[in-house]
Amino acid sequence: MWLGLILTVLSGVGLMLAAATKRSNRARTTSVVTEKRADPIDKRLGEDPLKLQNRRLSLAIIGMVVIVIAAVLWATDPTRIAPRPNSLPQDAGSSLILNSTPQATSASVAALPELPTPIPTNAPPPAALRVGGSLAYVVREQGQTDIWAVNVNTRTPIRILNDITDERDPAWNSDGTRLAFASKQDGNWELYTVDLNAPEAVSRITYDLSFQANPTWSNDSLWLAYESYQGENLDIYAVRVDGSEAPLRLTEYATPDFAPAWAPDGRQIAFVSWHEGNQDIYILDLNTRETRNVTGTPERNEDNPAWSPDGRALAYSARDAGRDKIFVQSLEANAAPELIGAGRTPAWSPDGSTITYAIDATDRSQTYLYAAPYGREGGIATELAAVPYGASAPVWTDRPLPPALVNSGGLDLAVREPLFVEQAQTYTSNTDAPYRLQSLPDVQAPRAYLSDQVNDSFNALREQVQQATGVDVLGTLDDAWWDLSRLPEPGEERRSWHMTGRAFSITRNAILGFPAPIEI
Repeated sequence: MWLGLILTVLSGVGLMLAAATKRSNRARTTSVVTEKRADPIDKRLGEDPLKLQNRRLSLAIIGMVVIVIAAVLWATDPTRIAPRPNSLPQDAGSSLILNSTPQATSASVAALPELPTPIPTNAPPPAALRVGGSLAYVVREQGQTDIWAVNVNTRTPIRILNDITDERDPAWNSDGTRLAFASKQDGNWELYTVDLNAPEAVSRITYDLSFQANPTWSNDSLWLAYESYQGENLDIYAVRVDGSEAPLRLTEYATPDFAPAWAPDGRQIAFVSWHEGNQDIYILDLNTRETRNVTGTPERNEDNPAWSPDGRALAYSARDAGRDKIFVQSLEANAAPELIGAGRTPAWSPDGSTITYAIDATDRSQTYLYAAPYGREGGIATELAAVPYGASAPVWTDRPLPPALVNSGGLDLAVREPLFVEQAQTYTSNTDAPYRLQSLPDVQAPRAYLSDQVNDSFNALREQVQQATGVDVLGTLDDAWWDLSRLPEPGEERRSWHMTGRAFSITRNAILGFPAPIEI
């Protein structure tokens, strides 16, 4: 290798000398012509400057060659190259060819220490999720509302109930072995319970032609409190799970009372009421039957109360400044509500260190279940699972889902056929919009039109609502399509989905009258 390098250097030097000689000859020819015109005395007085330049260049090149050769000899000197630490020592007369017989290692060569085999470890879960357990929540898909569940830290949800007639309002009992829920699988909204170790064994709890929903367990798992519409009013009731006693009516206000939450001490129930003209959260004392307003905020409507495991605070959601937000209200005297962040339908972790809730993506493509630390410094909200848009009502137990249920992959969607087929025609002419407005048959509205992209879904929804209620609720609308020249009302944004033909407004006056045809 080094010999090749030396030859390359010498070849380069030769080329440089040849080029210099060529330039010198050209210069000499020019100099001769010049000398013929110069004074002969100048020629005798001084040496030719081109010869002097060539002599200096030759000496410089020779010096460079000497330096390169010296550097090569120094670099290839075998006495300056130290043996490698893992080289095998060679005794006199030994062969340079290794054989299969192990040779003793010289004591002067230190053996390298053997490094331990690395063992992979899982990163610890975020602080908000260390309690573990599982969540149940509600998803509406293909016009069917089902209950889903997911083990915390797995992000692999499964459908655990799939009756075609809807299930909603999941609630774990105290040890997480049974789930209460509301369903109309028998033709009316009633309360049921299910043991997830045997999900096919569903037990019906209530038997009434009225509406029952939003169950909540007592701390001993012997009772369920719930909302029920009886006697033309929505009130809070309680019933023994074993059915040994008739339901008890707990509230008797003329205004709606709903969304009960049983306290950990078993002697209080939080609920939502319009008792004072605004939607607030109240607490009913079961010992005295007295109630007290714990929010009292005319500027927003609270909903979905949830007790902290220690019974000292209530988490709830409220519509505030046009957004769904999560608050925590301490039950200490004169305590102000604490804003947790955007979201809805909150629930506590079993140890009270975390609050879980649902939050929708801004583009309405997805809903996320989040868990936010509570009651300690630091920590950020952690995503539990990405679920279909509109999912809600997460509830948390410290018991994981039964392995057999998880391994089964859950249940399939009971609805097989699409609810509707949107038949939209696209227009490609430069003078036309890509879609057009279609009239809504037999609908009473100022402008009974919707976009060709959504009119079929509206007609299907109208038919389903009429079948379920017996009333053509969507046959009369306050608004459908808005003309682009329509001016916004005070406080109303200029942009609106009504102007695209993709929104409608139900008749607000339908809630008036006695009896009111629609109740909200």
